[in-house]
Amino acid sequence: MDRRSVLFAMAGLVSAVPLAHAQPAFDLGSPDQFRLSELMGGEFAIQTSRLALERSRSPAIRNFAQLEINEQTAVAAALGATPGNVQPRPDQMAILQQLQGLSPGRAFDRAYVQGQIAGHEELLALNTAYAQGGSDPRSRAVATVAVPSIQTHLSMLSSLRRGGHV
Repeated sequence: MDRRSVLFAMAGLVSAVPLAHAQPAFDLGSPDQFRLSELMGGEFAIQTSRLALERSRSPAIRNFAQLEINEQTAVAAALGATPGNVQPRPDQMAILQQLQGLSPGRAFDRAYVQGQIAGHEELLALNTAYAQGGSDPRSRAVATVAVPSIQTHLSMLSSLRRGGHV
């Protein structure tokens, strides 16, 4: 069973380029704040990945972008939402606008991968913290499943960066 199926199943059973140094915008103790932070980060990943599908010439980057869209759509569903219901944070919107200003090619690919690494590091911190101490069982379950997926994505992104795709 793939991660997306697990997330969808979990949602039925139990019924989110920020800067690398950016701090989560909300207190992780609140289920609503965790959910909003997760969805905002996910929406940022979806919007930048859609842009990557349009602008990247690298099949490996395009494959990652589609994977990211699929996974973030599944996370949103597991949290009882659909993509597009929240907007990214203002700092994330500024990064999205910067990406929109880049022409297709290696500079775009490099900026996209760097933004995804920073965003995934932030999501990893958010989900790890909530998985360990969150108060809502549904959100804690989503965070627990998300952590290894985010770690896998970070590994994939590092490989893209090292493999000459950017």
